[in-house]
Amino acid sequence: MTLDLSLSSYVGDIVRPLMTGEVAPEGIDLTTIVEYPPKRHRRFFRHQEFDICEVSLASYLSSRDDPEANPFTAIPVFPEKKFRHAFLFKNAAADISDPADLAGRKVGIQSWETTANVWIRGILQEHYGLDLETVQWYRRKEDDVGADIPDRFDISSIEGEQAGDAVEDPRDIREALFDGDIVAAMDPAGEMFNAVVESEAAELFFDDPIAEEKRYYERTGIHPPMHVVAIRDEILDTHPWVAVNVFDAFVEARDRCFERNRSPTANTSLTWSHLYFADQRETLGPHAWEYGLTDRTRRELETFTRYAHDQGLIERRYDPAELFVESTLDL
Repeated sequence: MTLDLSLSSYVGDIVRPLMTGEVAPEGIDLTTIVEYPPKRHRRFFRHQEFDICEVSLASYLSSRDDPEANPFTAIPVFPEKKFRHAFLFKNAAADISDPADLAGRKVGIQSWETTANVWIRGILQEHYGLDLETVQWYRRKEDDVGADIPDRFDISSIEGEQAGDAVEDPRDIREALFDGDIVAAMDPAGEMFNAVVESEAAELFFDDPIAEEKRYYERTGIHPPMHVVAIRDEILDTHPWVAVNVFDAFVEARDRCFERNRSPTANTSLTWSHLYFADQRETLGPHAWEYGLTDRTRRELETFTRYAHDQGLIERRYDPAELFVESTLDL
């Protein structure tokens, strides 16, 4: 007898074998729902519409301050990891040459709670000397969980922000950047990237973001996790074995993805994909996508938790082991 459960994620290559049914968790008949991240996160955090869901790390951390109101627990699976330097942009006419120059200036963000924004704000403060309390932050949507952000941060909504799904349209923050109403913007999902590189009004903040990200990795050993996978507590209480079986299935899906990427004839439209993959392995090593609570992932999570606490998203710094189902900690 199998257990019928639903999983919502996206169809990125690292989870695709699980989403298509090529990989299946033992003992579970999985119904998969493909949903784009912002909407997926809202549906899970606000209504727990799925049994298992890939969710924002920052929003999940915020939810731990009130676990009774947020009846779900994560497993240490990180399907989305991304350096953030290449997703920071500036107005081409702004007199900015260094991140510290953003002090006293207007900067656009998705939301305060967006994981990518938490990472880049923390990185800019710790590694480039930017005082986050001196920046005028303009966000385009409210947070999914909604922490009580301290008044020491100057946060306003961008004019014309709309309710509902319309807030996913990056038009407002992009136009504000191009028009010079804000001098810089943090783009978590990459929707602005093509518009910026094709425009004369805005440009990448760092001249060579790949080199900048590699230097960051050399200094820290951190490959920033963006998402974790959460499971409803009702399921974990009734069927505790689900956590380990779902963890194992995500690991198998990841391993199949990287085995395919290793081939020079991998099924991708990127002509030099095999060279990119070789460069990634040389730079990040063979364990850049570790799952489980390892020395590496613990360091990454401790850094992110420190950033989230410093930025007012959580009331205290959590030990990473507190964040995950106990049976998965030693996997």
